Amino acid sequence: MSIALKDAVKIVTDAVAVISGRFPIKWEDIANKPTIDVTDFYTKEEVDKILNTSNQLVSPDGTVWKPTIDNNGVVSWQKVEK
Repeated sequence: MSIALKDAVKIVTDAVAVISGRFPIKWEDIANKPTIDVTDFYTKEEVDKILNTSNQLVSPDGTVWKPTIDNNGVVSWQKVEK
């Protein structure tokens, strides 16, 4: 991971920690909270399928391409072998 990316991750992590410390909100303390319906959630398989299809490109001939990021933050597309 590049230095800039590590710094960015640290900044975001620190910001989340500060916000969480200043505004500790517990789910139990929220009034009028919505009921959570288990059917609203995706299964692991559904999430995997969504992530796989949303992070791919398909060329007109049907070839599937998937992005990869190197340690310098450069994105390149690699052909997915079936």
